[in-house]
Amino acid sequence: MSHFKKLQCKQKGSALVWILLLFLILSIPGYFISQNYNILTPKTPGLSLIKTEEKILIEPIPGSKYHSPDGTWWGYNQSKIARFQDLVFSYYIDNTDDSNQTISNLVVLKKEGTSAWEEGVRFPTSRPGNILVDSQGVLHVFVFEPANAQINDSKGKLLHYFFPDSAQGDIKNFSQELVVDGDGSNETVNIRVGSAIGKDDTMVISFGLTKFNPAYNEQSEHIYFKKPNEEKWNHTFIDGLPHDFYYPYTLVTENGFSLLPIQDDFNDDGNSKTYDNIYQKIPLFSYLNNKWGMEMLVDLSTHPLAKSKPRLLEQEDLMEDKDGNIHIIYKEFLDPDNLFASSGHRHLIGKPGNFKTKKIELGKAGANWVRLVEVDSDLYYLISRFDSLYTSPVDDIKLNEISIPDDAKGFYPYVATQKSGQVSSEYIDVLLLASDQKLYQEGLQTNYYIRIPKSDFKK
Repeated sequence: MSHFKKLQCKQKGSALVWILLLFLILSIPGYFISQNYNILTPKTPGLSLIKTEEKILIEPIPGSKYHSPDGTWWGYNQSKIARFQDLVFSYYIDNTDDSNQTISNLVVLKKEGTSAWEEGVRFPTSRPGNILVDSQGVLHVFVFEPANAQINDSKGKLLHYFFPDSAQGDIKNFSQELVVDGDGSNETVNIRVGSAIGKDDTMVISFGLTKFNPAYNEQSEHIYFKKPNEEKWNHTFIDGLPHDFYYPYTLVTENGFSLLPIQDDFNDDGNSKTYDNIYQKIPLFSYLNNKWGMEMLVDLSTHPLAKSKPRLLEQEDLMEDKDGNIHIIYKEFLDPDNLFASSGHRHLIGKPGNFKTKKIELGKAGANWVRLVEVDSDLYYLISRFDSLYTSPVDDIKLNEISIPDDAKGFYPYVATQKSGQVSSEYIDVLLLASDQKLYQEGLQTNYYIRIPKSDFKK
């Protein structure tokens, strides 16, 4: 055999060895590591998978340029994020100024898996709205549209936009219908709309109206509801109320609906540096078996601070657990020297007419918001401070800090839950929306999306 032929044989033998080594390497279980998560990917038959622990995904999302009156953060009772399988839906308000006489746009957002966020259609509005996802993956967006923003940006109509192919990721093609009409002459729908969806796909929106609408006696609370395949929205209300009750958290229960608003009576004392609106009572409205009921859960109108400090209370969450018990979270502002700092949080558990209250002992001061999260039938708190975020089991307080970016400050947290239409998932989806006015003025506001593996709650 010639030297050239021997060399060819050696080269072929070496190539064969490398091919065999490469095959063995690819056949061994392994994983890809990205910046935010670990994914195990071997698919060779007969090989078992050893799953690595997923990490929390944190990424910036688009947000409003101006703080108010229509910054995305506004409307703490609203549904701003929802999941369907591997799709997450949200929105932001694209505003061009801080005027209450101009129109902004609600921009629909979508994220599929680990891909980047995508923008969809834009809807004209003067306030943030609500999003829900039904069991078929159809995205529903509820948007307030003012009749004439230059005259009054709080009087107008409520529109329902829905996306028939959103389960396939389409957030550009939609249909629409009118929920509540309004020509601007009277307030027919309030800008502080709450929403929820039930396990049977019943959608509900709610709001309170002040006493200046002649169609109702004094102040009133309203519910509009229907299923996606129904043509007409059903409307029911309770009127003759003694206060404006706004910002209703909304819940669909087996027998009806529950609303958790706050007293929001305007009382201008002439001082621009003080908080005028009176937040001193929290009622629970129930519409069960076609009958309205109201229960006053908290009343601090006779508290020693009530005359000097109008804002003493604020509701934080409303949910129903697997056993049919209603859970309510609210916070108190009982520090006489601090107008805006929360002094404590309380948790009510029970059913209408029979609630027990406990103080949430966090062992750490400065908690701004406490939300409720259900993970595999267990309840957890999601707790935010000015620049930090925590989780904790409800029944055994142990704070688990979630590491967030250094520039995530002054935010409102929003969570995708069953109320917004979340189906079975391995994750809890959270928005941190910039709400601090000073940060907006300095151009330092940031907004983040956080995807938390459910396993992280159980640490």
